[in-house]
Amino acid sequence: MKTLLKLDQTIETIQTWFCALMFIMILIFGTIQVFGRFVLSSAPPWTEEAMRFCGIYLTFIGSALTVRADAHVSVDILIGFLKDNKIRAGLFVVSRLICVVFLIAFFPGAITLVQKSGNSLGAAIRIPYSYIYAAAPAGIIMMLCAYASAIPKLARQYAKGEK
Repeated sequence: MKTLLKLDQTIETIQTWFCALMFIMILIFGTIQVFGRFVLSSAPPWTEEAMRFCGIYLTFIGSALTVRADAHVSVDILIGFLKDNKIRAGLFVVSRLICVVFLIAFFPGAITLVQKSGNSLGAAIRIPYSYIYAAAPAGIIMMLCAYASAIPKLARQYAKGEK
């Protein structure tokens, strides 16, 4: 069990650093774009596409981090009104399992998207779109792993009244 927790923490650290890197890359590419547009009167065409690609990866990998922190937007007004902690924990688990079912249903479509976009290349950066769209299935797998880690931990917190 300790090994799995250590692995989970390592994955979370890698995801955090990757998201930070993608955010910094977006800032750098945006700065180049603004500098080129307003100072040189001609922005490099690749910067907009590079920002978009970084944003796609940031969104999907960052979603897994958000699952770990239970920070996705949710309507939890019912959980707030309930007094019994065990019912609150059960409602929390059910709502998160609905998310898991959605991710599992979404996964085959994400794989199909990657397979069908293999021949398309980016306009400015000649990268196959399959590499870019691979963020979707990778993010789904990471979110499922994050739910597997977060649901039991957070359900215990709800059951104890700590959340």
